[in-house]
Amino acid sequence: MTTRIGSDDGHRWDSHNAWVHLRKDWQQLSVDALANADARVIAADKAAVVESRRQIAHVQGSHLVDVTV
Repeated sequence: MTTRIGSDDGHRWDSHNAWVHLRKDWQQLSVDALANADARVIAADKAAVVESRRQIAHVQGSHLVDVTV
């Protein structure tokens, strides 16, 4: 059995995966900020959001997403 999502090159799957990670990382940052988490936790969350944004820029192009942390 074979499962195929998107095109043969995997671009659509990579794009979807990158956006899912950005959403997860942004939600974690929001939750931790609202809970007044330690500054190190917030810094790690911000770094994860920036890395997720970098992945999206790599897959889709840097002009297609703007995330300010």
